[in-house]
Amino acid sequence: MERQPTARLIPRLTEAHGHIIADGADYRAAQLRHRDGVDREFVRSQFETLRSAGVAFYRDGGDALGVSVYAKTVAAQYGIDYRTPAFILHRAGRYGAAYGRSYRDLAEARGRVAEAASLGADFVKIAAGGLLDFAGDGAVTGEPLPEDEIAALVEIAAAQGFAVMAHVSGAASVSAAVRAGVRSVEHGFWADQTSLELMRDRGTVWVPTAATVRNNLDGRRYPAGTMRRIADAHEKNILFASKIGVLIASGSDAGAYNVPQGAGAAGEAAYLRGLGVDIDAGNAAVAETFRRLTLRLPR
Repeated sequence: MERQPTARLIPRLTEAHGHIIADGADYRAAQLRHRDGVDREFVRSQFETLRSAGVAFYRDGGDALGVSVYAKTVAAQYGIDYRTPAFILHRAGRYGAAYGRSYRDLAEARGRVAEAASLGADFVKIAAGGLLDFAGDGAVTGEPLPEDEIAALVEIAAAQGFAVMAHVSGAASVSAAVRAGVRSVEHGFWADQTSLELMRDRGTVWVPTAATVRNNLDGRRYPAGTMRRIADAHEKNILFASKIGVLIASGSDAGAYNVPQGAGAAGEAAYLRGLGVDIDAGNAAVAETFRRLTLRLPR
């Protein structure tokens, strides 16, 4: 009897933080690709890549050009459960302009959240702080949002049925975001024991996006010493967080430099599992929390 070929088993992966607009090579060029309207074939090719890699869940970080909004309309055709905030909400003059919409005061922020809702957003993403200076000493750049403003944004989002995902790094800023009620911390570089214990106590999900650093340790783009110092500190925090019971989800920041779609998700999951991190509970929390629903704020 002739043996039938066995289908290749592809693992089902979670990408808890990605940007479908980006290609892992040049974010400026990626944005220019859509300057005259969403390049739908590009989006579909991204989903083909994700499907081939086994990605079944994708939580986008949003963009300013409507790419993730379009992506949500076709993701199911590729068997992908896709969530998006539509765009990043950021204070005018601070980090977030490349992928977001700005606000100057809380009244305008309320309008932006309503705009996201009208676009079919599943949650709200805020920029609570800046980027890391990979080219320098690895410090967090820019002025972070004060805790009371983050709390006000969480209240505005919750009033319209949204959980909040926060781009934030630095121990004090991470702690402020968690106390203010965000439901997930994205990146969280330079966290400390206090901020990690707060995440555990509040049930906040941490998406450490380690791939953004680990994929760039060779010194070709950024100083190797800086990247190694960030990577080592981040790994130490991940191990501590896992030990004390923080919910950790697997998201690679797919589309960031040298973090390809699909391969980023696979690499991040393998890295975290290799450290002994139980990412299943964190991934499940992301899937459950970051869909539009009526929320009760944490006490």
